[in-house]
Amino acid sequence: MESIGGFIAIYVIWWLFRAFGKTAKAAAKSAIGTGSFSDHMDLEFHGMKELEVRFQDGRLEAGNAGPVVKEIVGKGLFPLDSPRRIGFVTSVFDATSGEWEPVLSAIEAFQEPTNIVYQHAVEVGEVTGGSGFMNWVRLGVILPEILQPPHSGYRKMVAFLRMVDLDRMPAIVHGFHDANEPGLLWGQTLEFGFNFAEKGYLEAAEHRDEARALAIKVGIAVALADGSLDKTEGNTIRDWTLRMIEPFDPEKQAQLKDLYNGAMRRAYSDAQKGVLTLSQLTGRLNEIGEKKLKYDTIELCFDVMAADGVADAREMQLIRQVADVLELDLDEIEALRDQKIIGLDASVSTHEGIEEMLGIDKRWDVGVIKKHLRTEFQKWNNRLNTLPEGDERDNAQRMLDVIAEARKKYA
Repeated sequence: MESIGGFIAIYVIWWLFRAFGKTAKAAAKSAIGTGSFSDHMDLEFHGMKELEVRFQDGRLEAGNAGPVVKEIVGKGLFPLDSPRRIGFVTSVFDATSGEWEPVLSAIEAFQEPTNIVYQHAVEVGEVTGGSGFMNWVRLGVILPEILQPPHSGYRKMVAFLRMVDLDRMPAIVHGFHDANEPGLLWGQTLEFGFNFAEKGYLEAAEHRDEARALAIKVGIAVALADGSLDKTEGNTIRDWTLRMIEPFDPEKQAQLKDLYNGAMRRAYSDAQKGVLTLSQLTGRLNEIGEKKLKYDTIELCFDVMAADGVADAREMQLIRQVADVLELDLDEIEALRDQKIIGLDASVSTHEGIEEMLGIDKRWDVGVIKKHLRTEFQKWNNRLNTLPEGDERDNAQRMLDVIAEARKKYA
């Protein structure tokens, strides 16, 4: 397949941002949709055609909820002659120049495990030869709004969907893999076009370092929202800065380390003096930061909030204010918020903080708030019914308790 045979050389300038991260297959929890793969699977051959895939427009979550996505759906017979534990992995490339160039993702759940290049993965499970999908089933998703190609404007994009053996997972770096990977079972490309208004990552390099320093200061502001800088919060910000500098050569790393450590010290000092002005930080970030870095900033803020294991209402309120100023998509921010809250203690002991926990703007009228609460109840109730016993299920129940408290408040 074109450009897939062997690793393709990646220019040093592409080595932007992080080198450590969490596996992107976590995105499967929010991207598979309703039902399980087994609900759509035929375990015996009944005249099915070979596996075929296509694009269709959709939403990230079931019930037509969440951000708009391009779904990759598939139907047909698996190209297998023996039982395998399989999954599907989607990468995205910019092919405008005639060469396949990596595309970055603004959201960690849609990134490769060791960098910030876009990847979406889902796990199907154990399947046998002679089986397949009877109906069209979502195998991958692409969120155009969180993509960052090398350049802005209208771009010709290529999605590459692979079927992989999960027990022999192929090494995929910047979307590319070795042609002889034994874990690669099948692959298919699909093309689409998209107009990117934001600067590409090559265009954005000029202001990148300053913007990241600003993001660190915003993270410090969120950490201090509850009156103190917890050690785990400081470590979270430090780890974020290390991911930012890791891709560069030692000389550049030293320069960035000085810049980012200085930003942390100055932000803490200014906060102690009462002169750390969030509006100035976010205003400048709006001027020079591309959309991806704004989402990086919000994700850092949520990581800081989650560092001590408690969803603090003051921190939640400050993050919402930052997101509003940065004019980021509300659906995507709520998805990030929910992703962090599900792993935290979401208890609220008083009426204070309920609005921040549930993403309620106090300027809304009561009718709008009630509608929002119905939506939140449906969302968290659905999650409660799908989560296994454990901390995440308990936290989902706590969120339902918070919603019940809010309903009393706005009855």
